Amino acid sequence: MHGVGAPHLRGQFRVQSLNVIIRRLGTADAVALAQLRSASIEAEPLAFGASPSDDVHGTVDALRTSLADRDELAVYGAFDEAGSLVGMVGLGRSPQAKRRHKAILWGMYVAPQSRRRGTARKLLEHAISQAAQWPGVRQVSLSVTTAAPGALRLYESAGFRQWGREPRGLQWEGRFEDEAHLVLDLPQEAARQYGADADKTRPG
Repeated sequence: MHGVGAPHLRGQFRVQSLNVIIRRLGTADAVALAQLRSASIEAEPLAFGASPSDDVHGTVDALRTSLADRDELAVYGAFDEAGSLVGMVGLGRSPQAKRRHKAILWGMYVAPQSRRRGTARKLLEHAISQAAQWPGVRQVSLSVTTAAPGALRLYESAGFRQWGREPRGLQWEGRFEDEAHLVLDLPQEAARQYGADADKTRPG
């Protein structure tokens, strides 16, 4: 996974629903994350920038190293009733001072058997709530290809707005897909509200 910087997050934050638990992943989750990441790229090659043959950031060793660095990378996972990892999303921000106001959301994926159950929305809301707690963050940015129209609808329903589109942003085996770029504004008032909403979901 790309080494997009992220600040240290405060404590172990969890969101629990009837059928899914969202939590930040650690080194012990590296094997499960590598398997899910590999499955996502194989199943939807035009939804991700990496390819099965060049995903150097998706090996178990690479993920274990990344997940051990709590200050530079945050990956959240969705776990089903059996404790299996069925969804993932990454969040980070640049270490450059001029870009620290932007959080970057990437790598969203939910396994087919766990879709249409609200899992992706829970992952997205969790990531936004975490970004809203980071000092100085005013917006969350992401990119999504036209190969994932459902993901685009999800992001727009959460308040993301599309500010640009790159024609033929990705190509795979002769097929091209445009890449849309979206942003969610998080003014200080909204950031505080997201943080308050997140606190309400913490299990007692």
